[in-house]
Amino acid sequence: MLFTDIILIYAALMLVRFGWLWSMRKLSQRFLKKKPMEFGSWTTRELLISSVAGVRGAITLAGVLSIPLLLPDGNVFPARYELIFLAAGVILFSLFVGVIALPILLRHIESSDNVQQRKEERLARAATADVAIVAIQKMEERLAADTKENIDTQLLTEVSSRVIGNLRRRADGRNDVETSMLEESLERRFRLAALRSERGELYHLRATRQISNETLQKLLHDLDLLEALLIEDQ
Repeated sequence: MLFTDIILIYAALMLVRFGWLWSMRKLSQRFLKKKPMEFGSWTTRELLISSVAGVRGAITLAGVLSIPLLLPDGNVFPARYELIFLAAGVILFSLFVGVIALPILLRHIESSDNVQQRKEERLARAATADVAIVAIQKMEERLAADTKENIDTQLLTEVSSRVIGNLRRRADGRNDVETSMLEESLERRFRLAALRSERGELYHLRATRQISNETLQKLLHDLDLLEALLIEDQ
């Protein structure tokens, strides 16, 4: 019978706590729009989490333990140990329910701090990407108009489009810094592997007398320059 009483007491405590939080949320939404309470924007799921979280009955147990063992007339205080059992039982039962219910209720829940931080990160990425894209477009126009540089227009467009595409993917959250670094590292490794294969093929062409020594030296020089640039970027 006492075990049933523990469950009923705990259920009553949960109903009172959830009802209080739900009422305060409605009050905040209706009458405190300018200065809403902290839980004024909470969802029903978050109200349930707040209701289940924490230990119930600790203050009650402290009060029950203050009950004297004996009455003034010397008789034993009636039902003292039953009260202690009920208070301690509610505490243990609240811990048991919390261990089971909280992991289920907290599944896929993000804290408000993380949500706000991600929102700020998206805002900052979008702002910096916009500024960077404008700078790249201006630089592309300047290089295209520079007769001394004499850079091919198609090459400028291809390179700037690739960089702008990377910036937009990062701004949209589709490509973070770690992914970008991994892509650059993989691209560098692929290029180095390609250069070494080209060098080996040049030696093969020279050995079979398909190219002259002058052609070999010129092409090897070009490959050495490209390889040096790739190694410096590591």
